[in-house]
Amino acid sequence: MTKKKFSSIAFLFIAGIGVAIFISSSAVREAYRSRKIESEVIALKQEAQRVQDENKSLSQRIAYFETPEFQEKVAKEKLNLQKSDENVVVVKQGVQQQNTEPEKVEENKDENIPNYLKWWNSFFRY
Repeated sequence: MTKKKFSSIAFLFIAGIGVAIFISSSAVREAYRSRKIESEVIALKQEAQRVQDENKSLSQRIAYFETPEFQEKVAKEKLNLQKSDENVVVVKQGVQQQNTEPEKVEENKDENIPNYLKWWNSFFRY
């Protein structure tokens, strides 16, 4: 009778350990899945915040583009328009004088050099 009790107690103990392992492995899997879902939720919230900030920025730009000041600026810069009471002054930059003689001297200088030296100089000149 003691052998029978001992074997039934051993069986219950082993079965209990098996059930405990099964339950703990299920709990670990569920905790991992829960953390993964939480990280996805956080990432999606950050993405939603970024999109909201971008939408806000675009709304501000649209509001600026609709202002009369911006439209006047574009009309002046791109369409060369002016108001009826404005006077436009055009300021041209000074013309730069080019000295062509030194270039001719260099060209004449290069004409007397053999081709292999011209190639050498083009590759290895600093």
